[in-house]
Amino acid sequence: MGSPLERRRSILRILRERRSIRKFIRSRMPEEVARLIVEAAVRAPTYSYLQAYTIIWVRSEELRERLAELCEGQDELVRSSAAIFLICADLNRTRRMLDLLGHRHVLESAKHPVESIFAVLDSGLLAAFMIIAAEALGYGSTILDYPLVYPREFARLFELPRGVTPLILLCVGERGEAPPLRPRLPLPLVFHEDGYREASDEELSEYLARLEEALERENYVRKYIGLDMRYLEYLRLKTGLDDSLKKAYDAVEKYLKENLMRF
Repeated sequence: MGSPLERRRSILRILRERRSIRKFIRSRMPEEVARLIVEAAVRAPTYSYLQAYTIIWVRSEELRERLAELCEGQDELVRSSAAIFLICADLNRTRRMLDLLGHRHVLESAKHPVESIFAVLDSGLLAAFMIIAAEALGYGSTILDYPLVYPREFARLFELPRGVTPLILLCVGERGEAPPLRPRLPLPLVFHEDGYREASDEELSEYLARLEEALERENYVRKYIGLDMRYLEYLRLKTGLDDSLKKAYDAVEKYLKENLMRF
């Protein structure tokens, strides 16, 4: 088992060396391993002990294939993952529990920003714990954003009731690659003492340049996205505000409001 200090160091090593894996050796995860990952992950902190999330394990090969078709450009990743988990914010179950208390509660109101934000936070903490649990068992993982980009399609595919919002796909698998650690912002830009410190343009530009240089060495965009461009060009493409993006985001915003996610 090792000493307590060795165990602590082992956990820190997993955290410090974690990286997203986007190439898997095709396999399928045993049920006992999937349950072990989820049992560990539900110990994540949660708002008012309500666990406003739901995890859907995609086990059916037919459903996995339909999912691969939805995830255009990442279809092979979906097919080769040992396990795919759809992480949803779940205000449906939370609302039903509050209904049982017999009082007029906040989810009956037109706006409930605190509960909506904490449902997303709960889901994010859950996903992070699942990732670390999977790492401890020797698996790699990555997150796909298709559920939030195409929420209605995912809601239909997985028969989600009103109040259950698909957020991310967590793909877990046997590593088929060993990528380098990718850059992170320098600690002083994210870790402040006694108040907020605005980063200078020079600090931000320096980080962006370092990020592009590192990802270019890895051939990141060409390898994973299939586009012949450098990373910052891809980032401009992905975040550029045009009419099509406005229309897509309007549709997502409408879906979220209809689905009890009211910020």
